[in-house]
Amino acid sequence: MLDLTIDFTWYKDAKGYRLIPPKLPKRRPGKSILDALSSDIQPARIVRNGGALQSYRPLEVPRLISRFIDEAKSENGVFEFVKKFGPLTYDGLHRNGDVVPALIDQAENMSQTLRGRIIAIPLNRLNASIMTDNGRIRLKISPACLLDALWLLLVQAKSVTNFRECLHCHRLFMAGGGADRRADAKFCSDICRVEFNSRKRSL
Repeated sequence: MLDLTIDFTWYKDAKGYRLIPPKLPKRRPGKSILDALSSDIQPARIVRNGGALQSYRPLEVPRLISRFIDEAKSENGVFEFVKKFGPLTYDGLHRNGDVVPALIDQAENMSQTLRGRIIAIPLNRLNASIMTDNGRIRLKISPACLLDALWLLLVQAKSVTNFRECLHCHRLFMAGGGADRRADAKFCSDICRVEFNSRKRSL
């Protein structure tokens, strides 16, 4: 198996972020909103408040993939994730900001990938280098943005860990490998296991 190291530093705005709601074009007399051009519609975006960028190592945060998948199901969910972990794209570090619908789609694609669906996702430019350490050779990859880092982390985790769907809350969780749950676990937490069995007994 390829010994892969993901080396990634990312940035957060010290003054935080703001959510800019989508803008629909004004309806012209005698025209329907459906007649508007797609280029006239501005999707919701999350932009910086203009503070200093503070560096940190997001891949050291536990359950980062699961948190993104669980939270990025709505505009507010993506916004909450960005407030905690910074923007997901390179544009998010700059004036344009992160496009929210695109990030919701990415979270759904990750969820489908973990459930076994085959999806082809292009990544941005990766910086790769070969490292040697005590006779071992490994590949070090530095992704361009947090979203690419999450995809690489997902691939790496999938190769050593099983992802399962909790029988109670239906969230995805990691089992086996270096995960918190055993390889044969059916629930993401003891709380879900107790609640599931309690409900089953009451039927």
